[in-house]
Amino acid sequence: MRLFVCATSLLMVLAFAGEASSQTESHAGVGVKVGTLGFGFDGAVPVMERANVRVGFNFFNFNHDFDNDGITLAAQLKLRSVMAQFDLFPFGGGFHVSPGLMLHNGNRVEAIARTPAGTQFTLGNDTLLSNPANPVSGTAAVTFKKVAPSITLGWGNIVPRGSRHWSIPVELGVVYSGSPTASLNLAGSACLPNGTNCRNIASEPVLQADVRQQETKVNDDISVLKIIPVFSFGFGYRF
Repeated sequence: MRLFVCATSLLMVLAFAGEASSQTESHAGVGVKVGTLGFGFDGAVPVMERANVRVGFNFFNFNHDFDNDGITLAAQLKLRSVMAQFDLFPFGGGFHVSPGLMLHNGNRVEAIARTPAGTQFTLGNDTLLSNPANPVSGTAAVTFKKVAPSITLGWGNIVPRGSRHWSIPVELGVVYSGSPTASLNLAGSACLPNGTNCRNIASEPVLQADVRQQETKVNDDISVLKIIPVFSFGFGYRF
């Protein structure tokens, strides 16, 4: 729903910009692309002789299983974003500089966590055993701040001036999203490695402290991921 609201708002901005562009060229362009933010669709209108306003959205899903300290994570990467950019063509050709804003950063990782019954895993600084009668399971997620600034450089204009209609835009840049946040929630029962002293991981204070410590460890590991790289190429058409 939030993505729909953002997209609707951006279409209104695009329409307003289109009215403002009537003193330059009454054209609009659309584009499709693929890149590090996923598959994308853009729309743009000229607002000055050498500048466009461009808005678009990106999406992609990817599934992958991996192991973290004995905890198996069935993870799904979900890329969802809405972008607004100002394309400035300083030399009047295809080269452009595009400051912008990721108005909706819905990029996230969601995972189902599980430890097979009777196997050992590490939580915090403790080695534990997943209770054969009530194995440990849960969920994990990595999320980003919802709004983030961006800057890209590129070649190609989906609203080319003159008589051309088709273009092949290429872009390279970054989105400064800040450090992501990881969360971990576990349920089931964990025991000492010898199978004794089994406790409910969702309610036992010591085990909950271990969960939070593991969560902090993951957040420290991913704190360097403050920048989302942007690279894309595609096709554009001017109406």
